Amino acid sequence: MRKVILALLVMASILFMGAMPAMCAEKTITDMDGRTVTLSEPLDKVVTAGQSMAPCVMAALGVGDKIVGTGGALSASTNETTPTFVLPAIRTLPDLGRGYKFNLEAAAALDPDVIILEKDCAGQGDSSAEYVKLIEKLSLFNTSIPFIVIKNAACFDKPSPDSVYQEITIIGELLDKQERAQEVINLLKEEVTMITQRTKDIKSEDRPSVLFLGMVAGTDYGKGKLAITTPDYDCCTIFPEITNIKNANSGNKRELMSSEQLLTLDPDVVILVRAPGGYEVERLYNSTDYKALQGMRAVKEMKVFTTGQFELSRNMAGLEFPIEMLITAKAAYPDRFKDINVGEQLTKHYKALYGLNDEQVKELKEVMGLDWMDKEGF
Repeated sequence: MRKVILALLVMASILFMGAMPAMCAEKTITDMDGRTVTLSEPLDKVVTAGQSMAPCVMAALGVGDKIVGTGGALSASTNETTPTFVLPAIRTLPDLGRGYKFNLEAAAALDPDVIILEKDCAGQGDSSAEYVKLIEKLSLFNTSIPFIVIKNAACFDKPSPDSVYQEITIIGELLDKQERAQEVINLLKEEVTMITQRTKDIKSEDRPSVLFLGMVAGTDYGKGKLAITTPDYDCCTIFPEITNIKNANSGNKRELMSSEQLLTLDPDVVILVRAPGGYEVERLYNSTDYKALQGMRAVKEMKVFTTGQFELSRNMAGLEFPIEMLITAKAAYPDRFKDINVGEQLTKHYKALYGLNDEQVKELKEVMGLDWMDKEGF
């Protein structure tokens, strides 16, 4: 009888323990705002907010399927971004708003395990104050929905790729992908180092003048001007110490310019960036909208190149910033990079980061307006 009672007690104990909720493991992350955040695992439902670096990183880490909603990965001005291409499911997920215009209530309704907020240009204009407001609102949900803050490179007065590596490290720790995160960082560092080694000894007087130009003729954005130009440390000129060129826009802000202003600058090289008027080199060469600029020396000498859909805004470049810089560096210093085929380098980059096959790489290059490099052997 005693044995029967003991057996019943053991069985009851087992059943009781089975009915108890499983104890969740916890982890602590220090984010790029210096906040210490404790999270309960597993982290299976992730919302990304702000900009689109986090979805690119998560795709590269092989955990993009954890995203249940996103802000910044979708763009009203283009049908496709790198995140939507490498993570097609994003197209059908709730669009929570770009930048600090993030729909927190809609995000909370998704019941995520964590929100990753990427701050962009946090020290410039009104966005810094707006991100403070957003973080204050997020803090109200922090007991039920923890969040971590990452800062993309445009947040810093003097940007460095180190901040990108830190973003990747934090997301790797968050999602238990530390080893893969280090592989991604090593790949990016290798690409950046290759550029640095070839440009580091160029004297200031030997640097060509490069104009980063967004075409806006005939658009509401243009307001009668032909183009917008960007200074150093802007989205498309984020690491000038690495490309080591001389920016033709020597100011500290973007400027809408007329044909007279642009002809006065008369740069050695023009890099077209994504803008409302397009980013295609042929348009600058041939369109009557830009007839006045076709007398510019760089146009006459056919020294106009494009970074396609990577820029005007930081959210489009993702993890491709070394390729973005490589286009500029080779355009400015063709002799120093004559053995580098940037189109081939981009193919290797896409395959190593996202595991794309040849057909997918070809399609993504076309989507991003970068297939010109393969066609021209650049």
